[in-house]
Amino acid sequence: MAELNYDDFKRRIDIQDLLVDAGYKLNRRDGLRYPSYVRMDSDGKRVRGDKFIVTGNGLCCFQPPEQKNYNVISFIKAHPHLFSEYTPGMNADRLVNLVCNRLLNNPITERPSIISERERSQKVFNIKDYEQLHFQLEDWSTQKSFYPYFKSRGIKLDTQKDFRDHFFIGIKKSTNGKEYTNLSFPMQKPDKLGAIVGLEERSRANASGKTIYKGMAAGSNATQGMWIANLSGQPLEQAKNIYWFESAFDAMAFYQIQKEQLIDTLGYYEDMQSEGRYKESEEIKEYSEELNDLKSAVYVSTGGNPSIHQLKGMLTQTTNANHHLCFDRDMAGKMFAVNFLIAKDGLNIKTSVPEKGMLLIDTGKWERHYKIDDPNFSLNRIANDLDVSLNIKPSNLSEYMKTIYVDGDLMSGDSYLLDGEVGKAYGRYESLLEEYSQVSGPFNTQLCKEDLAEMSKEIDVARETFKTLFDRAYQEYQSSPKVIYEPCDERYKDWNDQLLDKKQYTNEDIIESSIDGDEGEYSEIKDDYEESKKKENFDITHEEYKPHFRR
Repeated sequence: MAELNYDDFKRRIDIQDLLVDAGYKLNRRDGLRYPSYVRMDSDGKRVRGDKFIVTGNGLCCFQPPEQKNYNVISFIKAHPHLFSEYTPGMNADRLVNLVCNRLLNNPITERPSIISERERSQKVFNIKDYEQLHFQLEDWSTQKSFYPYFKSRGIKLDTQKDFRDHFFIGIKKSTNGKEYTNLSFPMQKPDKLGAIVGLEERSRANASGKTIYKGMAAGSNATQGMWIANLSGQPLEQAKNIYWFESAFDAMAFYQIQKEQLIDTLGYYEDMQSEGRYKESEEIKEYSEELNDLKSAVYVSTGGNPSIHQLKGMLTQTTNANHHLCFDRDMAGKMFAVNFLIAKDGLNIKTSVPEKGMLLIDTGKWERHYKIDDPNFSLNRIANDLDVSLNIKPSNLSEYMKTIYVDGDLMSGDSYLLDGEVGKAYGRYESLLEEYSQVSGPFNTQLCKEDLAEMSKEIDVARETFKTLFDRAYQEYQSSPKVIYEPCDERYKDWNDQLLDKKQYTNEDIIESSIDGDEGEYSEIKDDYEESKKKENFDITHEEYKPHFRR
């Protein structure tokens, strides 16, 4: 059979069939002249804002309120994560070829890997379908059951104990009578904690140490739901730190690495102090607080590609928390970090990977390519290009701080952007300076020396008032919750690899994907990613206040 091209795909594949394949369902309430397709959540209800309407000619669709039309080809390229063939970093044309040929039942030569079609179930997830075995703190017999799942991942018993309320062994019988058993991480919506809407699942490792199956339970609401391990037990709104990952294993690995490092450091200082070789206690206090913060933080897994609803859902509930982006250190993980900034500010900006190693950002006004594996790649630089702040919430200095052009000089920004009481104080200070300059010249005799001295005192007071208010606002700006980019060490792909000391000797990763599988069907799909050359550093540092401004 001759190889099919894009014209063949557009002519032979119905856009409505493609939408159904992508997981959307016909919304009969909207009529049939302009059919609309919607996504359903785990409760069988529509997901707001996730709807496509088929155009009059039946060849394209668009997503309101945007008027941009997608045909079969452009829809797949714009929404790659909706298709089973997609793996992070794959070529968009390759994805189109795989999806379209599958829909046309046209066999094509596969690459040397096992690819199984993802199960697409319209069944609503129900936690009652699963028997649950929980990790009991005082019951060694239950703890032993989890050993085969965590051993190959390097997750120690102490870490399992700390996260014990946020995983269980799920057992489910299929329609053919076969029983599947997997380590299960319950998924919840940030605004409806307690209701499980899906499961992030992992099987036991095989004899070679590889996890045969990883995926999500059938019917899981991966659009809005996510794994949320709130170790503090306090309401989500009170969280101080949110850590974002692509898998629950990465979150637990990060926690274990950080906790052990902090405990070792604390032990070192405490030993020195007990031996009389060290008197200061500030370091001990600082590391103790950092350890307490780690133990009371919220750890989140998106289960793979983060959706806009996952990002916005958590951001809405945690506006007073720092958000640490700990996604994988590969091309996809960096794109997820950029998408987080876009979601945070609700920007209408599109990101895509038109070619290997390149990230395209389209703002509607300009397009720019970023080389992901460039040693100078910086999330901070992208934030500046997009004119967005790393602060979670805006402050009186948010806009002003973007204009600092001399590193370390807080007074080198655009003064007209100073807002609130700080802006008023600077305005008074500036007007007094201008007035003084008009009457204090050597040939100006309008005021006597005593009047000039009085004006000079007013200027000093205005300057001190401004400086006090500015310093206070800057302290609030510095302490306000922020986005913190925190990938693993540059030698590794993700935090679990770092825990296992699994260095990036190759640029090829293996991704297993299936639904409710154990020893049955599974896939091994090769996913290329590039090694990072240089660790990103986005800390903002400034020197002491200096009295001059840009205007």
